[in-house]
Amino acid sequence: MHHFICIDSFKGCIGSEDAARAIERGIRHADPDATIDWSPVADGGEGTIDTLFANGFEKIWAATIDLAGRPIDVAYAQKDRIAVIEAASVCGLHLKRPEDEAFSVHTRGVGRLVRQVLTTDVTDVFLALGGTATTDGGLGFLAELGADLMTETGAPIAWQTNPLMETKHLRLPAMSVPLHVLADVTAPYAGELGAASVFGPQKGLTASEIVLLDGRLKKIGHRLHINQIKGAGAAGGLGGAAYALGASIESGADFILPMIHARERIERADYVWTGEGLVDRQTAMGKLPAKVMALADQAGVPCIVLAGEVTERMEQAWICEVIHDPDEEKTLDPFVTKQRLTRRAEQIVRRLPAVRDR
Repeated sequence: MHHFICIDSFKGCIGSEDAARAIERGIRHADPDATIDWSPVADGGEGTIDTLFANGFEKIWAATIDLAGRPIDVAYAQKDRIAVIEAASVCGLHLKRPEDEAFSVHTRGVGRLVRQVLTTDVTDVFLALGGTATTDGGLGFLAELGADLMTETGAPIAWQTNPLMETKHLRLPAMSVPLHVLADVTAPYAGELGAASVFGPQKGLTASEIVLLDGRLKKIGHRLHINQIKGAGAAGGLGGAAYALGASIESGADFILPMIHARERIERADYVWTGEGLVDRQTAMGKLPAKVMALADQAGVPCIVLAGEVTERMEQAWICEVIHDPDEEKTLDPFVTKQRLTRRAEQIVRRLPAVRDR
């Protein structure tokens, strides 16, 4: 049997490459004669530029600030005159310290990094969004690129809290270089499926803070004419802020998958493997596993989905399973997670003929 592994990272635990190698080991334990093809992959969230580095992009280092204003050095990817910045490398959940308030962290560092990249000879800047700890509507990002954020009286905001709470008026700058957003979700800027409501809990926001921020997102979104834009809610509203500057918004997975020739590799496979740390309603909103499942479905190839947790099953998945047994605790321990991926892959392969016959 020929297997193609195209699995996303398990956020906060292991990367895409480690997950793929763990599954490969499990397949080989059960079927030493199997042929296996895999590639590191991402969908705009964390791990995106690592995937690009593995596919011919140059790594360039630059200094900026993190989600709480601390100095940080980050790498972005460049090929020819196209630059790709991963927002999570600047304001990702993994950078949030215990003393950082989820309500107040910001995207200023992303804007500062973009500003630096714009001083080079690039012709296009792509922002890979996903995995951020911020919910500032992208206002910090806009401010660093020259936007005026003003109070009700027209005075500059004081930056004493989340800029969404202080900003009542804003004036946007003109952009000289095209911006593009690579979003890992299709969430809108505000509302029930928006930046604060869907992603706020995982970022540490309380229920009351989510209500406050969602109300401000609706008002700012109305001023920027972005409330109905799919993907505007990515990275806590950073997608919408970039769109307001003229950026296009496209699926991060749709950007990455053709680069690794995923469709052709899926068509050659007998089984396709995908997944991520948590398979939930966000997964179906344009994340990598959903895109891989769709390609496998089009090709008529069974797709196996593995996850650390599943709260919403995927209809297009032939098999969708958590990697831990019922009596085992969930964990973010990398060693244990890789062991469990290997074990579950081996178990599935050993029962593949019986399952396919049913």
